[in-house]
Amino acid sequence: MLESILTVAIQVVGLYFLLDFVTGVVHFWMDRYGREDMPVVGKAVIEINTWHHENPRKMTTRSYWYLCKSTWVGVALMLLAVYLITGAVSWRWWFVAILGGNANIVHQWAHMFPNEKPAVVNWLQKVGVIQRPHNHARHHTKPETRAYCTYTPWLNPFLDRIRFWFTIEAILARVNIYTTDRIDG
Repeated sequence: MLESILTVAIQVVGLYFLLDFVTGVVHFWMDRYGREDMPVVGKAVIEINTWHHENPRKMTTRSYWYLCKSTWVGVALMLLAVYLITGAVSWRWWFVAILGGNANIVHQWAHMFPNEKPAVVNWLQKVGVIQRPHNHARHHTKPETRAYCTYTPWLNPFLDRIRFWFTIEAILARVNIYTTDRIDG
């Protein structure tokens, strides 16, 4: 029994860090490679992301639906694909889906003052379960080419130290895939 509880706990922690990394990959792609004229995601996602970089606090006034609708569409498509491929959707996928669908709310909280958030959110930020405003502020400080992960305060320092995002850009440039420089780099 204890072994199975420990196994589940390890999986939850691993999935949580994987989710944070995925938020970073998506955020990196939107900031560095996304274009407002792209079909489907251009207006719905990239344009909103550009506005966010021009006025980061603006997202604190946005509704849950405004912030999360496109993420939930992606989550629903992911769950559908998993079901069609495997015939089932395990608790692990649901865990990632539910947290992932709320990634922009966690991002929103990283832009809010303590008196604008529920006490439990302030506590989760204080104990390091989710990002605090000062963790995410690095992303909005020039050059805006770091700290892409939006869930935890743990992955960004490591990824930035090893120049992960810079290395990905360099590899992609070698195969003629270049950044848009839409967000200052």
